[in-house]
Amino acid sequence: MAHLVTPHHTLNVEDLRLNYDPEHPQERFKAAGVEAAFLSENERLPSMVPWPAATKPTPQPLKPAPAETDDLSKFKGYDAVVVTWTSAEAAALAALMTPGYPVSEWYEYRHNVQSYIPLVTGGDAPFNDTSKEMARYYHSLALYFPCKIGSARVLLMKSGLHLDYDGPAYPVRKLITEIVQTVSPKLFITTGTGGGIGSAVALGDVVIAGKTRFDCTTQFKSEPWAKASYSTSAIPAGAIQAITPALTKVNASRIQGARPVPKLWDTAQDTIVTTDFFGFDDSTDYYKLQGLGQACDMGDAMVGNALQQFPNVKWHAIRNASDPQIPNPSGNIEQAKQEAGQIYSKYGAFTTAASVIATWAVIQASFGH
Repeated sequence: MAHLVTPHHTLNVEDLRLNYDPEHPQERFKAAGVEAAFLSENERLPSMVPWPAATKPTPQPLKPAPAETDDLSKFKGYDAVVVTWTSAEAAALAALMTPGYPVSEWYEYRHNVQSYIPLVTGGDAPFNDTSKEMARYYHSLALYFPCKIGSARVLLMKSGLHLDYDGPAYPVRKLITEIVQTVSPKLFITTGTGGGIGSAVALGDVVIAGKTRFDCTTQFKSEPWAKASYSTSAIPAGAIQAITPALTKVNASRIQGARPVPKLWDTAQDTIVTTDFFGFDDSTDYYKLQGLGQACDMGDAMVGNALQQFPNVKWHAIRNASDPQIPNPSGNIEQAKQEAGQIYSKYGAFTTAASVIATWAVIQASFGH
């Protein structure tokens, strides 16, 4: 007799986090029983927020649309670049900053992709995924779309490369370097979802980090930067005040277990911890993250590392707690991982709304109106 498993037990949580697209949920996630994949589009994507009229993000489509082989030189001199990492994050960024132009309509960036192909050796890298559902990410470096925030010209990007999945050459550092060299922005923001560290960080909270730090214990533990930390730029005056409850509560109200208004972790001590594997915090402190920072991710410290080459570029790392510390009374880390994944799929796009708002606030405060 065949062994029957409940659908969510077959769920690849890392695939879910990286690749689940709330705009167009893929069939593999439906087959795995991901509840969010069966909801309507309005129930999967964040609601629009009441942006101030003068600094409302406005999409700037290119006519004609660029070829995927084009470089980014047409954006040289843009004020800011915003990079996000997962499909859910990008869907939320598009819903709020390029309304009418969802990620499925963003431009593809495959300029000089041949130089990256030998560097991306990871078997789980979306860059190497030949399945039909992942065609848009196969041998793709990024998706992108320009917008304006007040007078500031902003290039929004979803990276096609990922520190922890691409292999030992970490080509994402080359990509960040290439973007900054080509665009020469004044401001660079890395943003997205993260795991809350410690019981004080609630689902939906936002960390505007004073620093990012590596906590590499697996594939990169012997690198000279395995425990390095990088301070971010000072938060511009007026940015925190611009992150108003009127903006953040719209989508916070859609998250079960979140605060009505997300808490901002925005001091010089508040830290985003970049691990070299998929880690998260649970009540047993299984991955030894407690005390290191407020949220864990898989990329921001490498952005900090790359930006050391560009001391004149201001930069920020902004993360939302897309899953809180997971209660794990039975000490079953696999079960806790599944729970974290289910929370992410349900609420990741809505928690991301708050870090999109924080990103907008930093940009409009940096460049005025």
